[in-house]
Amino acid sequence: MLTHIHPSSVSSLVQTISPCSALKSYELLHRITGEGLCVEYCFSRQPFPPDGNMVSVQMQFTNNATSDTKNLHMEDVKLQSGMRVNEFTEIELLPAGETASAVMGIDFCDSTQAANFQLCTHRRKFFVSIQPPVGELMRPVFLTENEFKKEQGQLMGMNEISEKLTLDVKCRNEHAIVQRVITAANLSRVPCGSDKECRFGGRTVTSGSLVLATVSSREDGAAQLTVNCEKMVIGTMLVKDILLALTQ
Repeated sequence: MLTHIHPSSVSSLVQTISPCSALKSYELLHRITGEGLCVEYCFSRQPFPPDGNMVSVQMQFTNNATSDTKNLHMEDVKLQSGMRVNEFTEIELLPAGETASAVMGIDFCDSTQAANFQLCTHRRKFFVSIQPPVGELMRPVFLTENEFKKEQGQLMGMNEISEKLTLDVKCRNEHAIVQRVITAANLSRVPCGSDKECRFGGRTVTSGSLVLATVSSREDGAAQLTVNCEKMVIGTMLVKDILLALTQ
């Protein structure tokens, strides 16, 4: 999946491939380090058709140099045990001043370990790495209210983490809570009979382990976050990230 485009049409193309404009972008290669080549990536939250256990990573290459860049490709991929990468298609030519997008897939094996590799051009090799926030290691799953309660009941004890918090002043309504949680983690909203409680559900991309999150709030901003997850390490990290999203 590779497209060469003129800079003026960058935003429209990115939105066509995936809603990256609304998602956080990360710098893979700074234009100074890259001698004019700048590379950014985002976790597009789109399915990666070649492999359902892979997280889809959209990359955007911008050639700020005065000369063309050729043969953009990956080499020397270094991964932790169990991780896999589906490399992006080589970009044969990226003219000066132009931008191209490509998509790669990474099976992070339900961990936040980085995928390390060399980004190569016809002239240079750059050591780079892609490390996912824990919230990008999951995909939304639809659950009814009863299914949520049933699954939550089976994920108690060591599989449940609860933290009390004070919601940020701008985050004391249902819409704001939902937006911040879904931005922090790729979860879907679960129906709930109470307007003082927001529920979310998902499964980890690699193993399909269930991830449930609940935010119970009061009008004064006092709240409680509960995460139920089959994988305790994922649950612990997710609590930290959602807490940060709701309190800042």
